[in-house]
Amino acid sequence: MAKFTNVQCVSQDTNFTTFTACRLYAVKRDVAEMSLRIKILQILKKPIAMRIQLLKRASGYKPFLYDVRHSDLCEYLDRRNHPFVNIIFNSFANHTNVNKCPLPSELCVEHFRFPVKALDMLPLPSGEYAIYATFSYNRMEQVLLKVFFTITEFR
Repeated sequence: MAKFTNVQCVSQDTNFTTFTACRLYAVKRDVAEMSLRIKILQILKKPIAMRIQLLKRASGYKPFLYDVRHSDLCEYLDRRNHPFVNIIFNSFANHTNVNKCPLPSELCVEHFRFPVKALDMLPLPSGEYAIYATFSYNRMEQVLLKVFFTITEFR
């Protein structure tokens, strides 16, 4: 069993981006859906860099397996050239408008449930995890998204 436990959205520069939604909704006792909406307030003239990290909780959240950096989000969306990032993006592809460039002025992820099928490709042991996604523009971190989830194995 796996489910989202928390989501945190931070806009470092509210003149550049603002979150209009960032929350989890309880659908059932063991099911939560995530919804995010972020408005980009400036015209993008340079590439957006992204960093995606997988962390596991052990006396705080520590790096676990993956720390992926791409200097251009649009280049990644065109080529889809990293297996771990592909698992993340493909899991919410049907729930978002972030699939290709140019990016829309409002990015959203709606009614996204934990992708249990992704665990077939990325088997993780029981525990508490986080995925940190950092997006930078003009070499400055602009958006930090932290998604927390738990995985419980039944035997």
